[in-house]
Amino acid sequence: MAICYMTNQIQWDSFIDNNSHGLLYHKWGFLKITEEYTGYKLLPYGIYKGEQLIGVFPLFYKKIAGVKLLFSPPPQSGIPYLGPVVERNFESMKQDKKESYLNLIVQEIDNEVKKIAPNYCSILLVPGFLDIRPFLWLNYKVDPLYTYMINIKPDLKDILDGFSSICRQNIRKGTNLNCKLVRSDDTSILTGLLTERYNQQGLNLTMDPAYLSEVLNTYPENLIFDCLYDNDELIGATLNQAYNRYLGWLGLPKSQDSKYKYVNEFMIWQLIQEAKSLGFEKFEISGANKQNLCSYRSKFNPQLEIYFTISKKDILGKLSEKIYLNFVKKKFRKTKGRYVNV
Repeated sequence: MAICYMTNQIQWDSFIDNNSHGLLYHKWGFLKITEEYTGYKLLPYGIYKGEQLIGVFPLFYKKIAGVKLLFSPPPQSGIPYLGPVVERNFESMKQDKKESYLNLIVQEIDNEVKKIAPNYCSILLVPGFLDIRPFLWLNYKVDPLYTYMINIKPDLKDILDGFSSICRQNIRKGTNLNCKLVRSDDTSILTGLLTERYNQQGLNLTMDPAYLSEVLNTYPENLIFDCLYDNDELIGATLNQAYNRYLGWLGLPKSQDSKYKYVNEFMIWQLIQEAKSLGFEKFEISGANKQNLCSYRSKFNPQLEIYFTISKKDILGKLSEKIYLNFVKKKFRKTKGRYVNV
């Protein structure tokens, strides 16, 4: 096996398209747009067995104040998961071959990470990448995280019947008010709502509308932007990934009007119907790591799924992380449309 820096966009995208574990964020165009707007250098690696491509692994590198940082995905990109994608036949392999393949792939990745010698390395694996033992054996720190997945293969009635009674009541209230979803390509609507919501919590949102517009224009069939209206009043907006599975990506800001306290339940139900109509079998309500969010999202009767963050930090990396979390994270500003730390 060998790992190398890839430049063949067609081969990369073909590999992702033929793999059920790949997300839209793994696509070459999405990665390059992310590189442009975050300022992190994209390192697109391919893992080969002979001439056969058996895995891809996008990493993002940046050096700040002498600290070498390596991420997948990079901060302030909004991307929930990234990390490696292995060949589509991996799941059907016998267990001994699976483990042999995975050990070799992770070893090749680790060899490349050692060459870069980052002070801080963090990788967020996609849900479904469960065998993280090879990373543990190479002394990476592994932390579990959780997300919610709704099975939308059953009939809509059966899906709705599985929701909590309060959830179903709130969905009916939205129906009675004649709320409706309207497809849009104006992502400034979403960033405006999110900015207002962040400001109410004393936070700063640095998401540039140009970033969202560019990825939406690049992948109009796989990024779905919907606005929720009550007659002519905008009360919510959401941008979702529709590629391999339907994933709630950005949005669903809560209206401050008590009249619309149920609006998110109604919107999610509309999105579930949209996802099912598009032929998807899974609907992800990403994020199940905060208790206050879980009490809301669990009303949709989802299945809990685990994913992992893999990291390595030296003394300088740990110090930089502490400074970032305590002094920098909430203080971002935009310069020339890109994310810059203050």
